[in-house]
Amino acid sequence: MRTITLLLAFISSAFAYQVLVPNGSQGWTNHGAQLLTWERVNTDRQNFTALLTNQNITGFQPQVLAALVDGSLGKANMNPPSGGWPTGDHFRVNIVQDATDLNTILAQSVEFSITQGTSTLSSTLASSSTGGVAIPPTATGVTTPTTDGGSNASPTSPITVPTSGATSRFTLQTGLLAVMSVMAFALA
Repeated sequence: MRTITLLLAFISSAFAYQVLVPNGSQGWTNHGAQLLTWERVNTDRQNFTALLTNQNITGFQPQVLAALVDGSLGKANMNPPSGGWPTGDHFRVNIVQDATDLNTILAQSVEFSITQGTSTLSSTLASSSTGGVAIPPTATGVTTPTTDGGSNASPTSPITVPTSGATSRFTLQTGLLAVMSVMAFALA
């Protein structure tokens, strides 16, 4: 009986929200908006609240990053909390029911780090290989030496490379899920 209960719990979790980024290999930086990506199925709630947590930092209070996020989008930029992004390890993003029910967790990311950074590009590209298609690794804080008209060359004066929040990442799984969703909608 216990085995059947565990099996049913595992199966039901396979068809629920799943946080893709941030993750253990791709965290966030403390600079600007950070990208949250997820997968969902049609039976999941349409909206959710994103919550930043860290149980390893004494006194850290969970912080609502965004409320009423449209779950069908698959990704959203999370703006910094009111006090700015904290830095360190063991952070998680919880996808919860809503801002008034923070304890009903629909999904939880794996632990990730929030590091010092100078670029929001850190969360827009994935470092993965899915279905034979390799996606380049993430760039964080890309800098280039500058000169002051050629007279005062300084290899320690960085230029922050501009990034675009419009950069997107689609995996084979996300594409297949989208196609299946459209087919299910068309057949319904």
